[in-house]
Amino acid sequence: MSAKAGGLLRARNFALLWIGESASAVGSAVTSVAFPLVAVSVLHAGPGAVALLTVFTWLPWLLFGLVVGVWVDRWPRRPTLLVADLVSATVLIGVPVAAWTGVLTMPILLAAALLAGVSGIFFSVAFNAFLPHLVPAGDLMEGIAKLQTSASVALVAGPALGGLLAQVAGAVSGVLIDAFTFLLSAACLLGLRPAPEPRRERAAAGLLGQIAEGIRFIVRGRLLQAMLVVATAANFAMLGITALRVVFLVRTGGLAPGTAGIAIGLGSLGGILGAALATRVATRFGSARTYVVASVATAPFTLLLPFGGPGWGLVLFTAGSFVTLGGGTMASVMTMTFRGTFVPAHLLGRVTAASRIFVFGSVPLGAATAGFLATTLGTRTALWVLAALYAVTPLPLLATSAGKVRDFPTRE
Repeated sequence: MSAKAGGLLRARNFALLWIGESASAVGSAVTSVAFPLVAVSVLHAGPGAVALLTVFTWLPWLLFGLVVGVWVDRWPRRPTLLVADLVSATVLIGVPVAAWTGVLTMPILLAAALLAGVSGIFFSVAFNAFLPHLVPAGDLMEGIAKLQTSASVALVAGPALGGLLAQVAGAVSGVLIDAFTFLLSAACLLGLRPAPEPRRERAAAGLLGQIAEGIRFIVRGRLLQAMLVVATAANFAMLGITALRVVFLVRTGGLAPGTAGIAIGLGSLGGILGAALATRVATRFGSARTYVVASVATAPFTLLLPFGGPGWGLVLFTAGSFVTLGGGTMASVMTMTFRGTFVPAHLLGRVTAASRIFVFGSVPLGAATAGFLATTLGTRTALWVLAALYAVTPLPLLATSAGKVRDFPTRE
């Protein structure tokens, strides 16, 4: 582990990667609020249409996730990251341009969400496969924890900034900021000086054979299977909640957009705490134990979210978000470190994609379900259903090997 003050941030390559990814995380957090606010305030969309934005953002994982995993394992990963950043920037710049010229419609906004989701797949898979190449195995948990910390900071600053920008300069201004952060991320990637990536021999198996190879690795690992099932169900519920939270706080709760953004941001402070403590807690208690306890003990706090509204309702919503995100972020650090140190490097892109096609592929289903429930039962009732599902989802982990050992295994 890096022992000096600042740790990995003293290493030039990781510092540049961290700066670019942190800036992009802030921009994406702004857009997570700005896109729904554009739909609500500019296009006057209802809760079902707003939920569709989340569906279209994550639907590409279901459509292309496995194929992207194979391509990432074939291609050099840093150029893949660069192209993904530039495509995302171009797509997002088009949204404010369409709004300013008076041609923006809900189909155009949904198309932008879909295209940004496609480029996001390439970046996500390539980034998770590139990080273990850039960071030594002994420092991987620290690196992931630092990236998760900055991502959690972004979740605090981004929604608040997005809400305030919507009031001051219009919701589309937040989308433009996100586009510029992707350009900054690309510039940081250009400044890296990593060791040459290992040459990848042309695989004997075809596309389907290589996809199957990544899936087989997960199927043969009982612990990977269990973690994948729990993560998929949890993401289904949580991203359904995320798809509704802005319209719930603004329309059902009667809060101003700026207040809603600040509430979401304050709740996200829990993610900062969870990421900051992850390495220290795992060192003392073990990575597997930390993962199980962080998942099971904090999930029931989602039941505070449907109380959201003025006064004490806002306090309960913020507190529920704080604890839930704290535990979820700590568990995420453990999961990503386990995958990075256990999965062979030549399979990492495919295993990551195969895992995330379920975890992230559940997002459009969760968002679509959230939209349906909100339309038929009301937004608050929809949140109750999704929060209850999230609260019980991690319980099966207690019966797995993760609940019986101190640390996760690593590859030989």
